[in-house]
Amino acid sequence: MKTMKTQTLKKNTPTRNAFDLAKLMINLKPETFANYIRRLMEWRMDYEGSSAVKEKIKNPAETTGIINYLTEKYRLRYNTVMGYAEYKSKDKDDNCWRPIDKRVANSFTIDARTNGIKVWDKDINRYLQSDKIPDYNPVTDYLNSVKPLWDGKDYISILAKTVKTGAPLWERWFRTWLLAMVAQWRGMNSKYGNSVAPLLISGQGYNKSTFCRSLIPPTLQWGYTDNMSVENKRGLMLAMAEMLLINLDEFNQISSRNQEGFLKNLIQLASVKAKRPYGKHVEELPRLASFIATTNIADTLSDPSGNRRFIGIELTEPIDVSVSINHDQLYAQIMHLLDNGEKYWFDAEETKQIIEHNRQFHAQAPAMVCFNDMFEPCADEREGQWRSTAEILTLLRKRYGTALKNTNMISFGRLLANMPGLLRRRTGRGTMYLVRER
Repeated sequence: MKTMKTQTLKKNTPTRNAFDLAKLMINLKPETFANYIRRLMEWRMDYEGSSAVKEKIKNPAETTGIINYLTEKYRLRYNTVMGYAEYKSKDKDDNCWRPIDKRVANSFTIDARTNGIKVWDKDINRYLQSDKIPDYNPVTDYLNSVKPLWDGKDYISILAKTVKTGAPLWERWFRTWLLAMVAQWRGMNSKYGNSVAPLLISGQGYNKSTFCRSLIPPTLQWGYTDNMSVENKRGLMLAMAEMLLINLDEFNQISSRNQEGFLKNLIQLASVKAKRPYGKHVEELPRLASFIATTNIADTLSDPSGNRRFIGIELTEPIDVSVSINHDQLYAQIMHLLDNGEKYWFDAEETKQIIEHNRQFHAQAPAMVCFNDMFEPCADEREGQWRSTAEILTLLRKRYGTALKNTNMISFGRLLANMPGLLRRRTGRGTMYLVRER
């Protein structure tokens, strides 16, 4: 490549392509190089600002024509829950609102152009994504419509009694949780989400899923799902912003790791960070959804620190789904109770009751099965011996071998620390436990 003989550049130096540009820039002094880059930037600004490439501003009359055409043919609204515009044709006897996806928007463009309206798809999309069409919140709209209707009858109690269980506090807990679900929809608590979920426990054929689905009014059925996997963390977080009730069906299939980690933290969030399917960036969205769960296995809760996020409810007979739910009256009662200050959260005493109640549904880890086989808590130092976590685990491994191969010192220590009736004390050797060998 031939080296340039001069270190100066004329203002109108031609640059046909990248190869010519490279030849010009070889061996340039820094100040000359900088000057050339500055001139290139000036040229670019002049070019982009020229009428040749500047987007032609539409005639205001054309814009008005686009808006008039759409509003004459369609009813339009922006669904703030789902994050998209919806439409309903005025030419048809149609009560169904439909989302405006890319295909529908393209059809709008084609129809408008065939009717002599100068419009492109970007013009349609700009209008649909603007505040020129009214906002619509289907949840708020429904709740406000039923709010004045309550006849004073206790519909919450009627619904709770369809669930046959031996849990004496079920009706009270269900009432609080149901109020918390609607309070979540209304955004009444911006700091904390509805952090407790009923867990319906029974064999198959007890109408658990049918009951869960029936909790949502027909007009809001789009907000119910029982097809969410905890493994799909992104999808679950988005569903919390778009759904109303998430049924964690077959809860027993959720791993203890997800129970104690991701799900435990997720269920208490007041907002979620998620990216909508056609969104360009992650948004912080208010949480709408509450949780309920079903399982066919009783010993399904795994958190050794205390299961306060779920309320285990074992069914004694199938749920009576023949009882017709008057959803309008049910939600009118809930709105009345919330507006009159009824508590929609579980206080400290109720949380203790839930934890104690849930002990019967705790899935024992292999290490605790081995511990209970070899040791028992002791209240008298004369009958027992103070032992450390390491000592106890070592003795268990000597007796049970490979049964404890996946048990580490930290997890076993958590199990001992949360074991009811097991006395402990802190020493220079760490925490000691008073146990007696069987």
